[in-house]
Order: sequence, then C-alpha cells, then structure tokens
Amino acid sequence: MKFSIILIFILVFNSNIFSQTYIKLNTPTTILGVPGLGVELPISKKLTFQLDVTTSFWNSVSNRYDRRPYIFNQIFPEVRYHFKELNNGFYLGAHVGSGMFKLSKNSSYALSNEYQYGYIIFTGITGGYQKKLKERWLLDFFVGGGWSKATYEGFNRKTGLRYDILTIINYSAQWIPYRGGIMLGYMF
Repeated sequence: MKFSIILIFILVFNSNIFSQTYIKLNTPTTILGVPGLGVELPISKKLTFQLDVTTSFWNSVSNRYDRRPYIFNQIFPEVRYHFKELNNGFYLGAHVGSGMFKLSKNSSYALSNEYQYGYIIFTGITGGYQKKLKERWLLDFFVGGGWSKATYEGFNRKTGLRYDILTIINYSAQWIPYRGGIMLGYMF
C-alpha cells in the first residue's frame, strides 16, 4: 500500500515524467484486428516503466471450424533498462503478466467444436530496440518470452457443456515466446 501511494505521488507531482511519457500502439497486431496499447514513462536516467495491454475480441476467426473463438486479453507491467539513453537504442526488460482466454488450443479441438476458457500468468524478459523518428515519435521493436502457466476448463461450443468433466481443472506450463511487435509511440 505504501508503495502505491508513493508511486501515485511521484506520478502526480513530477512534471518531467509526464513530459517524457510515450503512448504506444502495436501496429502489426492492431492491423490484424488485435489491438495492443502501451504507456511508457521514465523512472530514472536508465529505467522506464511500461504497461501494455493486448486484446482480441474475435468471437469467431474462421467458418472452417464452425466459428472458432479467439478471445483473449493480456496485461504486462514491465521495467526496462536502456543501455544507451532513454527511448533510444537497445533495452532489456523484466515483466510479470496475466490474462484470460477463450480459444481452441489447436485445430483438432476446433474440428471437434471444443474450446478452452481460462486464465494465464507470465514471467519473463523482453529485448528490444527503440529508434526516435522525430522529436515526439519513436518506433519500438521488441520480442519477449519466458515461463507461462495457464489453468482452464474445456467446453463444447455447440452444447456449452464441459467435455473434460472428469478433471476438475486443466493446466499447462511451458517456456515460450509470447509477445512481440513494432510499437509506434508518441510523446506528449
């Protein structure tokens, strides 16, 4: 609780932070209909904090699989270390993220009209490169991954009933790449 109050105090009363804050849009995912938004603000001479959210609203991706669902959201708070200078050059970040999903894990589930609904957590790192375009614009090329763990239940899309009724809850955990893109940023 004390940390939250201190962070809010710093954000409200430090005008330098707001003058160097970037609002970002992940252009490739947004063009594909899965918007990714982010906010990055400095917290020291070499560190920034970024919070980004990616969301898919697609209740149906393909008629081939009888309207296969592809709904998810992910949120990633991340601290980034910039090797050269803030928002210009290479950086390395550490994050913890979470999300929820309603999707078919693969085509065999989709062919059976089955989908999974659940929650996921992420812990990992991000590497990237930022290039300033003009005084207020930048491009942020990044890729990240790490450990993810999902807990979920399986449902039949036509009946709405669970197909995995004998198991209380399913889970999967693995080391994978799970984020990346090119963010277009604007400093205000």
